[in-house]
Amino acid sequence: MARSRQGRICFFGTYERNYLRNRTLVEGLTRAGWQVQECHVPLWEKERDKTGAYLGLCSLVLRAVELKLAYLRLLLKYVLTVGNYDIMVVGYIGHFDMPLAWLLTRLPRRRLVFSPLISLYDTLVDDRRSFADDTIMSRFLRRLDRWTCARADLVLLDTEAHIVYFMDTFGLPRHRFARVFVGAVESDPVESVDDRQSIENEEFQVVFIGKFTPLHGLPHMMEAARRLRDEPDIVFHFIGSGQLSDEMHETARRLALDNVRFTEWIPYEMIPRYLQGAGVCLGIFGTSDKAARVIPGKVFIALSMAKAVITADSPAIRELLTDGESAVLCRRGDPEALATAIRGLYEDRELLGRIAEGGRRVFRDHASTEQVGRSASIALEKLMSEGV
Repeated sequence: MARSRQGRICFFGTYERNYLRNRTLVEGLTRAGWQVQECHVPLWEKERDKTGAYLGLCSLVLRAVELKLAYLRLLLKYVLTVGNYDIMVVGYIGHFDMPLAWLLTRLPRRRLVFSPLISLYDTLVDDRRSFADDTIMSRFLRRLDRWTCARADLVLLDTEAHIVYFMDTFGLPRHRFARVFVGAVESDPVESVDDRQSIENEEFQVVFIGKFTPLHGLPHMMEAARRLRDEPDIVFHFIGSGQLSDEMHETARRLALDNVRFTEWIPYEMIPRYLQGAGVCLGIFGTSDKAARVIPGKVFIALSMAKAVITADSPAIRELLTDGESAVLCRRGDPEALATAIRGLYEDRELLGRIAEGGRRVFRDHASTEQVGRSASIALEKLMSEGV
């Protein structure tokens, strides 16, 4: 999408540079014709698993010291390298970057856009239960969510369902938000998509890739694997690690699930290689409220590779996918429904192919890098046309 006027963006913060949300925004906006300059200092990507000891008191004190040092480096980099720009975009994870970003966009006044992706309160209190509700930490996170979004001129969220949550929970008006799907970056090594490996007469791999958090509903996937263990050709492949890793490994040992395999965390650029031989890719099946508000990045990646997706039915997923056409949607928290869906695609390869192709069409039309850039560009152009 060409722009008649080139806009300039400063993509700012300690965000995770390789996180899918940040990658698609930077690449999408660049393809849409924006001049994107990154003012970035790495911090959060230093630790992949941000649960358990990472949230302990000593670790949080260390993070606070690291954040202050990162702020000094960010400020120096901003002063020395960032020229004139129209909009500052703070990427994910950027809640703690917003105070500095807000100060830097006051004089001279520039528009400030926040891409939080998640609510820290929702994630750490309601979903992961890392902090109890109605504690000092939970109240702090809730106020931080609201303060950061209230200070931004525009907040980019991934689904309408997520926007409604932010509006209702933090008392913010609809006009402050814009929906931009997470999408996926097609420039990653997926050249062999058109030559998908045949899964006839081979293992039918059911692949899940993720951080092993409660959001994903891993116990339900494991129970589905138990119900399908008498199907010798159906193999579950769990790739990743995180909060529930030990529990999942123990469950597989306890139930003697020979049809379950584990692979530790892999770099993002290797995901297409692991998905290439998949028969089915799994989304999320958790029963938390957050699970109903998001479309996980793994779904977009699978769609981009024309892989059939099975994921839980939810208001968010219905914003993009249609059951039986572009994905198979099943009841959340229902292992039997998941097992039935997997068996159905295993037994009906024609349906499997239609679902895969339907998903790829939806991705191309609504969630490709170009489409992400176009959606974000429309929101930013509207913001620039308004007074500050």
